[in-house]
Amino acid sequence: MKRLSYFVLTGVVILMSCKQKHDPGPSLGNISLDTSVTISGVAYPVVQIGNQSWTSVNYNGPDGYFNTANVIQTPRDGKLYTPAEAARITLPKGWHIPTYDDYLTLLITRGATKNSDGSYSANPAVAHSLMDENSWAEGGGNNYSKFTALPTGFYHFGQLYGTGNGASFLLSALPGTPPDQAFTIGPDASGQPFVYLGVVLFDEDRCSIRFVKNN
Repeated sequence: MKRLSYFVLTGVVILMSCKQKHDPGPSLGNISLDTSVTISGVAYPVVQIGNQSWTSVNYNGPDGYFNTANVIQTPRDGKLYTPAEAARITLPKGWHIPTYDDYLTLLITRGATKNSDGSYSANPAVAHSLMDENSWAEGGGNNYSKFTALPTGFYHFGQLYGTGNGASFLLSALPGTPPDQAFTIGPDASGQPFVYLGVVLFDEDRCSIRFVKNN
């Protein structure tokens, strides 16, 4: 497995808590069937990023959790799911919860560079290209990729962290296995957006979910 240098963590990243409300933006209405995938009866918009097809809003199906006291919940915000809840989602043929390598491919497409040891590094511009333009408390997002990452936070041991300045998405360490790790965008010590790939999760942790189509 390829590695993303400096971003493979062995523990859980706790994002800085922020209760600032964000612009809800558009709903899921008026989606073309040619650029969407239907999951649990709902059509989700699809965006092409490099050679990959990704859903461009967070999953908002059955189960899941959202603390509406802290943020404005909209369909595109979606809900936060445990790995076990995510594993029960029925997906159309050809779609899956992303793996580590799927997210690494996304980062490489957006400009992550290969190091001499075979690992990859991503600078803040890569994170900016994945972040929604208007909803991040720290600003900086330009969403050049159209991935539209929203700062919906991360649920860990009964607390919601990072609403307003962090996003975490479930992934599977290996293809065909249940989700057990996370891809996270959050501030580093200087406040710059930083990407963390391969964050190890506890069973109770909750993250957003995106889906990717098999290449």
